[in-house]
Amino acid sequence: MLLIFPPVAKPCEPPAGIALLSSALKENGIDCKCVDANVDGLLWLINSVGKDKATDSWTRRALKNRAAVLNDLRSSDLYTNFDRYHQRVYDLNRLVAVSVDRSRFRISLSDYSDNQLSSVDSKALLDSAALYQENPFFPYFEEKLRPVIEGWDHPWIGISLCYLNQALVSFALAGWIRDNFPGKILVMGGGLISSWMSRPHFNNPFSSLVDHLVKGEGESALLALLGKPGIEKKHYVPDYGFADNHDYIAPAKILPFRGSIGCYWRKCRFCPEKAETRPYSTQRPDRVLGDLDLMAQNHHPDVVHFIDNAITPAFLRTLSRRTCAFKWYGFVRFEKDFADPLFCRALKQSGCEMLKLGLESGDQKVLEDMGKGTDLELVSATLANLKAAGILTFVYLLFGTHYEDEAAAYRTLDYIKTHKSDIDYLNLSVFNLPKFSEDAQGLVTQEFYHGDLSLYLNFEHPLGWTRRNVKSFIDKEFKKQLGVGSRFRKNPAFFSSNHAMFFNHIEEF
Repeated sequence: MLLIFPPVAKPCEPPAGIALLSSALKENGIDCKCVDANVDGLLWLINSVGKDKATDSWTRRALKNRAAVLNDLRSSDLYTNFDRYHQRVYDLNRLVAVSVDRSRFRISLSDYSDNQLSSVDSKALLDSAALYQENPFFPYFEEKLRPVIEGWDHPWIGISLCYLNQALVSFALAGWIRDNFPGKILVMGGGLISSWMSRPHFNNPFSSLVDHLVKGEGESALLALLGKPGIEKKHYVPDYGFADNHDYIAPAKILPFRGSIGCYWRKCRFCPEKAETRPYSTQRPDRVLGDLDLMAQNHHPDVVHFIDNAITPAFLRTLSRRTCAFKWYGFVRFEKDFADPLFCRALKQSGCEMLKLGLESGDQKVLEDMGKGTDLELVSATLANLKAAGILTFVYLLFGTHYEDEAAAYRTLDYIKTHKSDIDYLNLSVFNLPKFSEDAQGLVTQEFYHGDLSLYLNFEHPLGWTRRNVKSFIDKEFKKQLGVGSRFRKNPAFFSSNHAMFFNHIEEF
C-alpha cells in the first residue's frame, strides 16, 4: 500500500499516523511505501516561486535569501536569537503565501483555505476533487507524485486526512488519482475522517470518489482490507524509515511517538474527544518504554515528541527513572507527582525539555464545572517545580466556555499574573462548542461553520459572556495587562509549540 500524508500541516516532523500504519502492514508481510507530501509539497511551492512574484521588497528579500532561510531554520544557531528566528520564519512563510493565487487561496506554513470552497461541506470537497487542476498543489502532484504512483505496482493508495487544513488538498489529490490512475483503490482515514464518521447518522457522501473510509486507528481495518482479517493488535512501533527522504524544517530530528490511544481522563465536558466517545487504550509502562527504545534504536531521533492526549502518570514515572538518549516533550495533566520537586528534576535529567499543560482556567469553580479535575494549588506547585527543574512550560488557556463569565475570566488573568514568573509560553484559545457534546443539548446554538461536516457550534452564552466580549477581553485586557514588561516568551510563529522547546539551551542539540 502507498500511504500519502497531504498538505497542509506544520512541516517540522514526520506524521505519526502513516508511520504506525506502515509498521503494522510490514509486520504482517504487506509491502508499504510512505510519502510525506506535506513537507515535500510546501517545499515545492517555496522553491517554485519565481522572480515574477517579487513585486515588493519583502518578497524580493525572501526570494534572494531562500536557501539561507531554509538552512538557518535547520540550524541550532538560529534558535539563540528569537528576533532573527522570526524574521526567517516570516520570510519563508512569505514565499509560501505568494506562491499561490492570493485572490483565492490563503496558505501558510500551518494553514490552508480557499475562498470558493469550504473544508466542512461535502459538496465543496467533491468539487475540489473534480476541479483538482485548480488546486495550487496540482503541479506538485504531476511533477513529484506521478512518478511515485507510476512506479508503485500495487493498487492500494491510502490518504491520511488528519487536520481541516488538509481537507481540500486531500480531496484534490483523490480526484487527481481517480482521473489519472483509474485502477487504483482509494482508502481515506485519519483524525478528521474519524471525527466526521463519528457524527450521528453519518451517511458517507464520498462513496463515488473514495472506495473505503476508515474510522479510528486504521491498522486492523487496513489489514482486513488487504486480506489479513482478525488482527486486533493496537500498538505498533512506528516505522519512520520514510522520513530520511524528506527535509523537515527543524534544527533537530524530531520523531513523534504515542504511548496511548485516546485520553485516560476522559471527563472534560468541553472536549471533542469525549463527544466522539473515542476508546482509550494503552500498554504497561515497561512495554511502552520497550517500543520507544526500539524506535530510537531504529531511527535515532534527537527529539521525541510524545503525541498522547496526555502522557500517563505511570509512564512519566518510568521515564523519570532513566536517562534517554534524546530530548523529549509532550502534553501532560496537572498530576500529583509534579508536587514533588525531586520528580520534576528527575524528568529533566531523563531528557524532558518542555511540558504542555492544559490549565484552561484560573478559576477553581470553572475547572470543577467543566470536569477538568485540576486543583489550582497543585497547578501552582507544579509550575514552580518545573521552573526550578529547568523544564519549559507551555500553558493552554480556554476562554468563553459556558461555565465561565467575565468575573471568572478576570480571575484567570489574576492567577496568570501571580504565576507569570513560572510560565514560559501561553496559548490562548476561544471555546468552540463540539456539535454533538452533551452540553450542546442544553444550550441555544447556531452553526459555527456552514456545512454538513461542521463539528462545532456557536451558542448563546447563558451568562451573557458572548464570543465578541471574550475576544475583546483577551485583546484589550488579558494581553494588554500581561504584555508590557511581562516575561512570557513569544510563541514561535506558525510552528508554535513544535519549535518552542528549541529555545531552551539549544546548544545541547
